[in-house]
Amino acid sequence: MTAISLKKTHREYERALTAVFGLLIRGGVRHGAISRLSDRAFKSAIANAQTLGDSGSGELATLSLVLDAWHRDRRYLTGAGKPKAVPLRGPAPSVEALVRQEGPQCDATELVYRILSLRLIVPCSSGNRYRPTGDAALVSVCGPTILQYAARCVVSLLATVEDNLRGAASVPPLLERFAEVPDLPAECIESFRQFSRFQGAIFTRTINDWLETRRARSSADDSRKHVRAGVHVHAYIAQAGAPIRLSKGAKRSSA
Repeated sequence: MTAISLKKTHREYERALTAVFGLLIRGGVRHGAISRLSDRAFKSAIANAQTLGDSGSGELATLSLVLDAWHRDRRYLTGAGKPKAVPLRGPAPSVEALVRQEGPQCDATELVYRILSLRLIVPCSSGNRYRPTGDAALVSVCGPTILQYAARCVVSLLATVEDNLRGAASVPPLLERFAEVPDLPAECIESFRQFSRFQGAIFTRTINDWLETRRARSSADDSRKHVRAGVHVHAYIAQAGAPIRLSKGAKRSSA
């Protein structure tokens, strides 16, 4: 990991910890109790830590945009609407050109090879052209990319909870809900995995399509204010009696 990418990851986790501590303080938890809680959690984390590989620097959002554009941009589609096989480097259409288009702030060369190392693209039979494995960045390699992703998820969720708590009555709250039962039979776990994955894919694709059609593509004369907006969905399975983890789904939280 480079010094710059390490700094970015640290910054994301600092924001996550600040958000967590802020909620505890506003909830009336005393500073001493938070300090003791933090010490215990830190010791538990050390005891359960796993070695992480050095892959990625937190550009998961850009990786997702690259794969999504590969399934939308006509230059990257076949006549049947399928993603074309394109070279890794060079002018459009290429993986490098897509990275420059969707992540101009990133090191294009570095990110191209990160996409390859994360197995988000695969070589075709010719060997010098590549196709995406899907239209979403499903990363299975644990490393800095996942670290920053997890931190941003925590920060986004906590920010939504706080905004909804202090929002004006006249302003509709942002989506922040969960659907859970305490007694799902264990034999239904696999069915739940498949059902939630299928329904989640439809929901996120619909939201993504809406967002994509309204993006303010970079322009020198575009002076409008821009914000980062989106929806994060996750399913969970926990042992009976385990702490509840929020998931955005069907019922509004009372928190």
